Amino acid sequence: MNMKTVSHEEVLNRFVGKQGTTERSEFENELNAEILAHLFKELRKKKQLTQSELAEKLGMEKGQISKIENGKFNLTLSTINKMALALGTRVNFDFQPI
Repeated sequence: MNMKTVSHEEVLNRFVGKQGTTERSEFENELNAEILAHLFKELRKKKQLTQSELAEKLGMEKGQISKIENGKFNLTLSTINKMALALGTRVNFDFQPI
């Protein structure tokens, strides 16, 4: 059996869409949101905070923190920065050419 090795990029192009397409952009945006949600959850746990404690620090409801950590909440830049600050970190955004 002859198996061809394909790159990650080739798989994305085939199953999601080529770079620059709407489908690919939506996929990458959703993936980045999931990664951010996971990072916030891990940071909260590292700081030994409950969702309720973090929510109180931010003036939010516990349910909002749960939605954020599960990727079910559309985060604004302001909320991202507030959460990062409350968790003792900061966010660095950069622009990358397509």
